[in-house]
Amino acid sequence: MTRVLGLVEELPDDQLAALRESLSREWALADNGAVADAEALLVRDGTVDAATLERTPGVRTVVRIELGSGTVDEAACAARGVTVTAVPSPSLYSVAEHAVMSMLVLLKRLPRIAEELRAGVVAGGVEPAVTTQESYAFNWTGLDRWEALYGKTVGLVGIGQIGRHVARILRAFGARVLYTKPTPLSAAEEAQLAVSYAPFEELLARSHIVSLHNRVKPETERMMDERAFGLMRPGSFFVNTARGRLVDEEALLGALARGHLAGAALDVFWMEPLPADSPLLEAPGLVLTPHTGGIPIAESRILELGEAARTLATET
Repeated sequence: MTRVLGLVEELPDDQLAALRESLSREWALADNGAVADAEALLVRDGTVDAATLERTPGVRTVVRIELGSGTVDEAACAARGVTVTAVPSPSLYSVAEHAVMSMLVLLKRLPRIAEELRAGVVAGGVEPAVTTQESYAFNWTGLDRWEALYGKTVGLVGIGQIGRHVARILRAFGARVLYTKPTPLSAAEEAQLAVSYAPFEELLARSHIVSLHNRVKPETERMMDERAFGLMRPGSFFVNTARGRLVDEEALLGALARGHLAGAALDVFWMEPLPADSPLLEAPGLVLTPHTGGIPIAESRILELGEAARTLATET
C-alpha cells in the first residue's frame, strides 16, 4: 500500500524532482499543498500546528529539516500521537568537515610543504630515482616537523550540532576531545560522543588544537583575545569556522608572530570579504579560506531532502 508524503510549503521544481527520486517505493509525494491524505508531513520553512494536524487526520510522522525557518508544534503533535523527526543539515556537517580538514592541513604543514615541493626544494642533494617498495626519497624537501591528528587533544569551544559532528569525526582519527560550554552535557551525552568537559581556560592550556564552534553574543565577542591565546600551549594550533567576531585578529597575529602558536586556520573574519590590505593575508602560518566551510545552499537543500526520504524509509 502506497503511503503519502505531504508538503506544507511549496518547493522548487528541482527540489521536488530530487525528493521524488529519493523516496522509497512505498512512499508517494502529494502535490504541493495537497496534504489531506498524507500519512507524513515534510517541513523546512513552513508551519505544522494544531490546525495543520486537524486538516491531516492520517498523519503519523512529521519530518522537520532543522536548518529551515519553519516551526512544528511538538506539543500538538504529541497530543495526537504524531512523532517528530529532525533532519540535520548537510551544510552544518560540511562546516565540521572543514574544521577537521583545517586541523589536518595545519598539522601536516601542507601550505609550506606544497610550496617547497613546487619550488623544487631538495634537501641533501638527493637525485631523482625510480622508487620501489623499499627504496624511496622520504621527505626530500627536508621539512623539519609535521604531525598526526592521532593522539592529539582537540579542544572544542562550543558543542552544538557542528561541534558534535566534529567530535564524531575526531573520534575516528583517534584524537582526544575536550569541550567547553556554559552548561556541560550529561554523562550519557559525553559517553556517546567520547568527549570530556573542561573549563575554558583549562581547555586552552591542555589542547594541541583549539577549534571554535559557538555563537557571537556580547559576552563571546573577541573571546579569543591576547590573554586567551597566551593561555594556549606553546606550539599549538587554532581553528575558527564559527564567526569572525569571536576572535581578536590583532591578538591572533601577535601570537603567530611570536611563534607561540604554530599555526592557525580561519574560514571566517571580522570583515568579509577580507580587505585587500588586511595583515592576515601576510601572516606566517595562517591558512585562509573565504567562508566556504558550509556547502552551497542549493546543494545542501537537495541533500536535506534525500536525508528526509531516508528517514521516512525507516518509518514503520
